[in-house]
Amino acid sequence: MSTIFEISPFAYEYVFKEAFWLFLMLPAIVLWYLFRESSSFKHINYSTLQNFKAQKFNFISFFRHLNLFLLLAGLSFVILALARPHLPSEIDEFKKKNLEGIDIVLAIDVSGSMLAQDLKPDRLEAAKKVAIDFIDERPSDRIGLVVFQGEAYTQAPLTTDHTLLKALFSEVKTGMVVDGTAIGLGLITAVNRLNESDAKSKVIILLTDGVNNSGDTDPLTAATIAKESGICVYTIGVGQDGSAPYPVQTPFGTMMQDIPVEIDEELLTDIADFTGGKYYRAKNETELENIYAEIDELEKSKVKVLEYKVNPPEKYYGLLFLGICIILLYKIISHTFLKSIP
Repeated sequence: MSTIFEISPFAYEYVFKEAFWLFLMLPAIVLWYLFRESSSFKHINYSTLQNFKAQKFNFISFFRHLNLFLLLAGLSFVILALARPHLPSEIDEFKKKNLEGIDIVLAIDVSGSMLAQDLKPDRLEAAKKVAIDFIDERPSDRIGLVVFQGEAYTQAPLTTDHTLLKALFSEVKTGMVVDGTAIGLGLITAVNRLNESDAKSKVIILLTDGVNNSGDTDPLTAATIAKESGICVYTIGVGQDGSAPYPVQTPFGTMMQDIPVEIDEELLTDIADFTGGKYYRAKNETELENIYAEIDELEKSKVKVLEYKVNPPEKYYGLLFLGICIILLYKIISHTFLKSIP
């Protein structure tokens, strides 16, 4: 069992070996000590030494030299502690491990109709929540985010920094560009992001609640380019059947008004089938969660990644404790036996 008194420095390996550069200050302390001793030595000229007997042992000089040694030893143990020692068997610097990994771009419709409240609190917020949960379930993936209305733009490039990705995702809202539903433009923008990737497995998850009515890119043309690029597209239509409550601003405040649900399921099915993906329909939050869970299971590819073991048991406690004790002893001797009186 490890204790703070397990202080054999030669039995350890050290994580931060750069700390050893601090040992260079020890010779500087010795030089300073020698200079101070020589400058404080006074010379007195005598015509003869016959009246002087043999010099006796000087306890003050002994303690002064011993005290310097204590200071050097204490600082040495502190430096060793700063280098974070561990037993060799506990330092597992790099481990190769097979994990699930794939490059994915989420293409999300943020048109005004995504504020409809057939999903709670509305379609857009429900889609964001489920997508963020999906991101959390795939820690080894590179994931990017494209949003589209009447235009499309990249909200986040492919990244493994999922904290940043989720922060950018949380900022997504309707009205950021001209309104409309440019499915083809959103799809081709996502394709362009994945064309920059050298991953063998590339996936687009395209979510919309409407029909293509904006943009200068035909959705099936974008799907053809996706297929030629080896990209699989999963499409999701969001919204219940019939009509959905939609918030409308009136002189009397916000009022709910039913609007028709118009999803081009035929187009979304063709895009998915043509690229080797699958079309899904989400009429509520639970169905949307199940869809992402199914895609999560369908799209997995083995990649090798490097995993660093960052929390091996710490062994610096004993060295630090001993270093502090020795430095305290140095201070005690300096202020007792070696205390100078002006």
